[in-house]
Amino acid sequence: MEKIVEIGLRESLLRDLDSIAIHFGVTKERWIKETIIKALRSEKARDKIMKVVSEEYVDGKIEFEDMVELIGIENAKKIRAVVGGAKRSVEEASHA
Repeated sequence: MEKIVEIGLRESLLRDLDSIAIHFGVTKERWIKETIIKALRSEKARDKIMKVVSEEYVDGKIEFEDMVELIGIENAKKIRAVVGGAKRSVEEASHA
């Protein structure tokens, strides 16, 4: 079931959108819909990649540098920090 989504755009963006739609031979609505679908699929794929890379790093199957190449330095740093914190917590709990 499809539902209508209403958005507001500045006139200059609407003109740009008209040009793009004409260039691709589709309606503005069709171009927007396809673009949103592509973006959502891309985000889902990125989330899956992040999950797999995180699990591989936690399991010691890949190094930090490999993680950086796959998901970027900022995401890799976040994962390293979380994993490091979790390992410290486990160590502290085992010594208590």
